[in-house]
Amino acid sequence: MKITGIILVILGVLAGIAGFAAPVVGVSAGISAVNSTDSTTYGEGTLVKVLNTGKLVATPESPYDENVPISSVRVTQADTAAMEQQDAKDAGATIFTTVSTTTRVDTDEELSVGKAVFAFNPADSQLINCCGASLGDNTNVDFQGVMPLKFPFGSPEGDVQLFNTTLQKPVTATYVGQGEDYGMTLFKYSQSIPPTQTPAPPTKVPAVLAAGVVGKLAPELADQVPASGDLELYEFYSAENEFLVDPITGQIVDGTLKEKTTFRLDGGTQDIVTKVEAEAGSANVEEGAADIKASSDQLKMVATASPILIGLGLILLILGIVLIVMGGKKKKAAAVAAAKS
Repeated sequence: MKITGIILVILGVLAGIAGFAAPVVGVSAGISAVNSTDSTTYGEGTLVKVLNTGKLVATPESPYDENVPISSVRVTQADTAAMEQQDAKDAGATIFTTVSTTTRVDTDEELSVGKAVFAFNPADSQLINCCGASLGDNTNVDFQGVMPLKFPFGSPEGDVQLFNTTLQKPVTATYVGQGEDYGMTLFKYSQSIPPTQTPAPPTKVPAVLAAGVVGKLAPELADQVPASGDLELYEFYSAENEFLVDPITGQIVDGTLKEKTTFRLDGGTQDIVTKVEAEAGSANVEEGAADIKASSDQLKMVATASPILIGLGLILLILGIVLIVMGGKKKKAAAVAAAKS
């Protein structure tokens, strides 16, 4: 009985250790798996309005192409070679390289290709200024806030400061609730960004052309056009965005974007002309959602197993102690009985 008790005590201790270790080991493995997985995501939408420079010169009162169908493909890869470099190891950084290509659907014209390198903390997705982080060729960016492609593990029921690549600064994504979709409980976040001047350098428009454009589109600002030289126009960005996020892994499952970029005078409050206005959403979501759900379910299983192992360990420990005590009493009683005989 005493030997059995000792065995149960040992098993109880081991089960308890496993229970306490499971969240650390399991979550660490889950974070590593999610943050080392390459992904391809798709989007589709419409350029509600996009500036056509040819029309701007010919008919400045109507300078836009409208309702242009677009599609996008984003390929994101974990840069394992970069993560092996000493600066990445010192910072504890995960590094993603992402390339997004936008195409005009009706003509197959490639409209834009954007590349970025993000270095971030793998657990809370906070960006880190190291390791070749960049937007396009621009490495002189102060990366702050949460990386824009992935929310933190254990996403909060509260605000998230999400880095915006156009403004090059964090912008609040507000938690607005949760719901069931794609077989998961997803958190919904929204962003409302008022017109804000971007860090982009000004666009210089020859005064002779600017006089006609401003005269047609914003006549009340006509007196701001110089008689010679160039008129400098600055980009202003606004957006209404929504994100559906798996709160366990922090991965974005679905979302919609409504973005607008206009030209104004430096520090201005009035749009002169719209550069682009777009509405877009995720496409082919189901396959990606299934992969996210699989990762989320694995982490949930670890969280469920931990208290079970701890509880089992306590039960085995108590039973073992009881058997050891009972074994000792039985041995002592046998010794007393032998002495009396």
